Amino acid sequence: MTEDEFRIMHSRLIEYYQLLEMRLKMMCAAFLADEERGWFERLDDYESDPFGLLTQKIKDLQKQTKTIQLTQDDFSTLDSIREKRNYWVHQCFGGRNPIIFYRGQLRHNGYAKKIIEDFNEAVEWDEKLTEIARATEIKYR
Repeated sequence: MTEDEFRIMHSRLIEYYQLLEMRLKMMCAAFLADEERGWFERLDDYESDPFGLLTQKIKDLQKQTKTIQLTQDDFSTLDSIREKRNYWVHQCFGGRNPIIFYRGQLRHNGYAKKIIEDFNEAVEWDEKLTEIARATEIKYR
């Protein structure tokens, strides 16, 4: 994979991680929507909440409302996605084993495989969370 291809894929991956966070915010807001403030007005309540905190809030809200939007397996997968997100956002270029380019190419092809796998997982979960958030928003209007 070329350096340019990698950097484009990295940007796309970060975009999907941001979309996942937005879906989680939508779910939190929808759980607490009421006649005074709908889900859209409640989005600002979660503006600065990070990925892990949002999943914990959804767990808590599911318990409070006695509803299941996400299973324990879903939460485990989301935690794994959070860890991958943290790697790609905070460590991939400056961590213990930084990604290195040599003459315009990715030096270790294992990173190409990893970023593609993580991207595909993020896209899959964006679709899943979009459907759940949409159903939750309708349910709690």
